[in-house]
Amino acid sequence: MCNEIYVVPAHEAPPAEEDRGEWRMRTPEGQTFGPVSRSELTQWISEGRVSSECLLSSDSQPNWVNADAIFPELAASSQKVSPVRPTPAARYIAPHRGPLILALAIMSWPLFCPIFGICAWVMGNADLREMQAGRMDASGTGLTQAGQIIGMINSMIAIVVIVVLVFLLLLGFGLR
Repeated sequence: MCNEIYVVPAHEAPPAEEDRGEWRMRTPEGQTFGPVSRSELTQWISEGRVSSECLLSSDSQPNWVNADAIFPELAASSQKVSPVRPTPAARYIAPHRGPLILALAIMSWPLFCPIFGICAWVMGNADLREMQAGRMDASGTGLTQAGQIIGMINSMIAIVVIVVLVFLLLLGFGLR
């Protein structure tokens, strides 16, 4: 018996009472994820995917409750938020489209295509509104404003030129 190696089969413990059942999570934006096990939900918390503003429900608890009521560590971590560094569970902020808006606005001039300028104008308005609401990365504000203004100017010039050309064309047909 000595000096021999024995292989002992692994004993898997049954899941804990709290690990049984399926959980669902609803984000503050209204997206619902799940069903997942409690251990997977705990993994999501460690990854920063669950915040105290999220709602949770399970098979045993069908009503939606705040995540910090089930996981008190979320409430403690939300009180220690540093203003310098965002928390991992911070809300998603869309990336800005400043370079695209500026490129469309610039392309509208040499191609004399007012559609590009109008697109830059409309996209610039929408993106600036999203930036002011905090749903889009505000680091592209300057590029977005520049593209919006250039698109506006190019669109107005193109519209004036088209109206003048149509007027001259109609005037030319009227003189014959």
